[in-house]
Amino acid sequence: MFLLVFPKSEVGKRIRYLRRFQGLTSDELAKKTNVSQSMISQIERGQVSPSLETLWKLSHSLKVPVFSFFESEESNAVTLTRKGEGNLIKRVRPNVEYELLSPSSGKQLSFFKMIVSPGDGTEDPLMFHGGEECGFMLVGSLRLEIEGEVYFIDEGDSIYFDSSLPHRFMNDGDVDAVAVWTMTHSF
Repeated sequence: MFLLVFPKSEVGKRIRYLRRFQGLTSDELAKKTNVSQSMISQIERGQVSPSLETLWKLSHSLKVPVFSFFESEESNAVTLTRKGEGNLIKRVRPNVEYELLSPSSGKQLSFFKMIVSPGDGTEDPLMFHGGEECGFMLVGSLRLEIEGEVYFIDEGDSIYFDSSLPHRFMNDGDVDAVAVWTMTHSF
């Protein structure tokens, strides 16, 4: 398993590459994301770590999956990820780890294991993005808030929802909640 601890300089380089590839100036990207041009510049130079909310805005504006900021480009038609070999992404949210089980850069689908530590999470920003997502609880339970409605999923339960609906998830239990999750992208 590879441990990635928010590589802000690499994330910044990828954001700059995608912005330039799409012919956008940093000022144009700032306006699209409602983030200051100064912040875009600092993120691209690896001087600051963008928040999850900013990453979602950048992902949506640049029309790429948010996980593409954290992985290398792969164009293989078949990718096999052995147990323990997925890229582990920490610190996108303080109490969540994502083990990426599929390449998502340039792909229409992201597949990952999500581990959510116990904690409130009601202060976490609501996320929304194009596409669809669904999850299957392996261990523990999660409370999901989706467009103001609350849903509880326990071990063996699954959930599907339109990702454009504002959503967030919390672990009210005493043990880590572990789920297999997948997201499509409407880009």
